[in-house]
Amino acid sequence: MTLPPSAGRWRALAVSQVAAFMALLDVSIVNVALPSIERGLGASAASVQWVVSGYALTFGLALVPAGRLGDAFGRRRMFLIGLSAFVVTSALTGAAPATGLLIAARLLQGVAGGMLVPQNSGLVQELFRGAERGRAFGILGATIGLATAAGPVAGGLILAVFAGADAWRWVFYVNVPIGVGALVLAARFVPSAAGGGLRGTHLDLVGSLLLGGGVLSLLLPLVDAENGGLRWWPLFGVAALLLAGFCWWELRTVRRGRQPLLDPRLARTSGYAAGSGIGLVYFMGFTGIWLVLALFFQDGLGYTPLRSGLAVTPFAIGVAISATVAGRLVPRAGRWLTVSGLIATAAGWPPPRCCCAMSAGTRRRG
Repeated sequence: MTLPPSAGRWRALAVSQVAAFMALLDVSIVNVALPSIERGLGASAASVQWVVSGYALTFGLALVPAGRLGDAFGRRRMFLIGLSAFVVTSALTGAAPATGLLIAARLLQGVAGGMLVPQNSGLVQELFRGAERGRAFGILGATIGLATAAGPVAGGLILAVFAGADAWRWVFYVNVPIGVGALVLAARFVPSAAGGGLRGTHLDLVGSLLLGGGVLSLLLPLVDAENGGLRWWPLFGVAALLLAGFCWWELRTVRRGRQPLLDPRLARTSGYAAGSGIGLVYFMGFTGIWLVLALFFQDGLGYTPLRSGLAVTPFAIGVAISATVAGRLVPRAGRWLTVSGLIATAAGWPPPRCCCAMSAGTRRRG
């Protein structure tokens, strides 16, 4: 692919980051709206948990297959398809008249978000080279962190502006005008590049099913824990078998000279295994904090949705600044930048005052 002019590359990146921010924002923006959804639809706490967890579940399941489809059909085409699907499913989610339909719409919205996000990193790989690529990935990292942390703030603002039992619907409706605008800009500024096409691409459907089934079996008992403890605990064993089968299948696919869903040879790339492990542990332990804090601030301490969101604003600001700076420092600092960031995160969390407030609020609520 011939690289477009510098200005064109950065315009394309800006448009793609708007869409990525919107999709990733929906992981956390709904957190502050959960009490409103419970009241508005008369839903149980266990049911509304699926509004958050169901989105994250299907989002994660769609990521790897969607990345392969981007290789096959081209990043721009899959980006536009994913963004269109996200706009439609956002409207369906906001219009859901009952809890069951809301959860179903969120599952579909998660699939659309999972189709959209991998195209962003793919576009960075296609459009940028050398030091520019590091800066572009720094912007992508800032988008991911800022979207996750800014979700509660955005949700609180929306609920403060729109009053009433149905105010939570605007948390999803707001995606529609933003998404339509991003579609128009993407059609104009994101360059097209020919994909390999289905004839030249092995989509590895068996690998997709094994990975999807393994992840679903692993997460379902955890998501459903509030309904009845770990009543689905045997699925952990099923998950282990399916994921082991996935690893075996991918090795077999490589030996036969075909394209795997996830190339096991990447494990031999310097830093890949360690980086993936660090990222896995970090996101497993950190992203759920915002759901816990949102529920605690509102149900435990009696905060308004807006105040609950503003309580985590310093983190959002810090992420936006540090991720942008880190993208420029990566070529010089290397792995020590990651180590320093992890140490700073561990040292800064949890804040002592927050721990005291949580303890006091729990005693007061009890």
